[in-house]
Amino acid sequence: MRFVLTALIWLLILGGLSLYIFQRDRRSQAPIQAPVTHEAAGQNFILEITPTFSPEPDPFALQGEAGDSPSLVVRTSQQELFRAEADLERGVPVQVQPVHGLVEGRNELYLHGTPPLNEAHRDHAVRVRLLQDNRVVADETVWGHGGAGVAGTISFTLTPMAEDGHDH
Repeated sequence: MRFVLTALIWLLILGGLSLYIFQRDRRSQAPIQAPVTHEAAGQNFILEITPTFSPEPDPFALQGEAGDSPSLVVRTSQQELFRAEADLERGVPVQVQPVHGLVEGRNELYLHGTPPLNEAHRDHAVRVRLLQDNRVVADETVWGHGGAGVAGTISFTLTPMAEDGHDH
């Protein structure tokens, strides 16, 4: 009787486990495919970056090849849009034109800047504006508090523009 009871318990445990695995695999969703994106081509984009500090390369970064530690970088998920190797003046806007890699729909820009060490007690910011044919698409300020590096993302949505002046 003990043997039958032991076998019955094992069958219940293994049967329950196999039923659970079968149900779990049956409910799994199909893999998500990447959405088809259309690059926002043929449109004039200008990226305007205005730091409130003079960015410097990160003194704590690993020292490798030249250019490994930029003082200010702006990028999309696919490519780098701006990389400051030289000194930038505080409060002076830098314009990047043309801007490639933006797609119709949702976009995100990532920004990272390193303020000077001698200003470690101050708050710093970088204003980022994206203009499309002289129309403001995104205007956001990314802050770094207490001398920390300025880093953040700027999210915006690009809509396809209607073409003007076509009667056909």
